[in-house]
Amino acid sequence: MKRSLIAAAAALLSISTLTACSGTPASTSSTGGNLRIMLVAKANASDYWTAVKEGAMQAGKDLGVTVTFNGPDTESEGDKQLNMLQSAVTDKPAGIGFAPQDGAQDGAPGILDQAKAAGIPVVAFDTPVNNSDVPIATVASDNAGIGAMAAQHMVELTGGKGNIAIIAHGLTGTALARQQGFQDYIAEKAPGMTIVDVQNGESDPAKSRDKAQGILQAHPDLVGFFGTDDDSAIACASEVQSKGLTGKVKVVGVDASADEISLVKAGQITGAVTQNPYNIGYQTVQILLDAAKGTPPKDKNIVSESVWYTADNMDDPTVAQVLGNAAA
Repeated sequence: MKRSLIAAAAALLSISTLTACSGTPASTSSTGGNLRIMLVAKANASDYWTAVKEGAMQAGKDLGVTVTFNGPDTESEGDKQLNMLQSAVTDKPAGIGFAPQDGAQDGAPGILDQAKAAGIPVVAFDTPVNNSDVPIATVASDNAGIGAMAAQHMVELTGGKGNIAIIAHGLTGTALARQQGFQDYIAEKAPGMTIVDVQNGESDPAKSRDKAQGILQAHPDLVGFFGTDDDSAIACASEVQSKGLTGKVKVVGVDASADEISLVKAGQITGAVTQNPYNIGYQTVQILLDAAKGTPPKDKNIVSESVWYTADNMDDPTVAQVLGNAAA
């Protein structure tokens, strides 16, 4: 979604849950002076994290605070991310935003305790931090709700009957929440459907496609795949297409990278649930700035809304606002 999200998300900010944190829209918040906010993301290269970064950097410009945004190259470098978090704490900024990788969850609480001892407010974004009460808030999508939304549409697309499978992008955090939300919905609402396999593709396109290939070989009667992120969904769609099963095996995904949107347009991915990463980045910076100036958030869980999109509804104003020019 990249730079197009700057304009797209501006309208959303006026109705976002940001008001739950500060009681005022971003444009009326106090400026940050010479304060520094440091964000450590799961990664620094994908379309999703680029959009989060752009939201954060725009907040810095709007609010007059210096923002730095850093992250590993991939989402499977937990030790590297922990080193970045430690460096951020050592730098003693006015606030730290942290989006923990699965591999950083165990090591993060001890470092965050150091931040608390130093009086540095911390906000978790995209993903909660396990086993730590240091973050003053978590800014994220309702990931269980995202999984449930994807499951609802999978049921509608398949008639609620047949075997389906999941390729997840991890074992904990957002991946687990989306997986569980999907599974719970199917168990409750679709007794005629069976989830025959769940595999971890590690947010790696090649590994995810290998997992999808193995599932199709074991279950040639499969009627649907759910990919818990864009890499997972793209991998499933690619494998389904290579087997000549596009349309027969429904693929439902999450996120809205340019490649994923292209596959939705082409009908290879039937539909996906997209988050609003730009808004997540923007809100994280504003909450940290407000906390640094003495106004902590009223709520600890700040939900960024998600949208279901398909080739047929991309022109809908609400969907188009989130997708921006990436859908053009």
